Amino acid sequence: MVLQSANNNVNNNSKLTISPAGIEDIKAISTVLAKSFYDFPDFANWVYGVLRFTINEDLRYRLRSHSPRYCCLVAKLDRQANERISTEHSSTSDFTIVGTVEIALRSPSFWSTHFQHPYISNLAVNQNYRRLGIGSQLLARCEQIAIDWGYQETRLHVLDSNDSAKKLYYHNGYQILQVEANWMNLWFDYSSRLLLKKQI
Repeated sequence: MVLQSANNNVNNNSKLTISPAGIEDIKAISTVLAKSFYDFPDFANWVYGVLRFTINEDLRYRLRSHSPRYCCLVAKLDRQANERISTEHSSTSDFTIVGTVEIALRSPSFWSTHFQHPYISNLAVNQNYRRLGIGSQLLARCEQIAIDWGYQETRLHVLDSNDSAKKLYYHNGYQILQVEANWMNLWFDYSSRLLLKKQI
């Protein structure tokens, strides 16, 4: 795939590759996830190290499980065409990871295991490379995987307060299936979760 971009961090005609993640990609993936889902002040930057370690171990376990109905994808940009990319997100000398997503079969509830559906999670794109269509391409690849598994629907969760993520999902054809109350609202100002689905 080729990105046509005016972004100063990405040269025009940059090559984007989406492929299954390997063990060697774990460090870069954990960095993208930690920076995408958590925002700490400068004095608390040390927390990112703890988060990356936790994410590393969780992801390592999932990748090594070799489940036939699980896949972690990474979006990589050609480093030779993008000299400004920080090595912080690099897992090889030729490419740098700028996005990731996971898809797996999941039951709708702990008590109901007879029905499963493809569930998309941990979609994240490096903040310097957003609005380039990378998130949409990761979603499209997940949907193709779901079709290959024999399913015609994908689901995912998003926080109601996450307007940019909701815009991405709505733009790609996702619709609200259920609004889930967040009982933590009794103590904290956390947003409700939206369960979205898409017929594919």
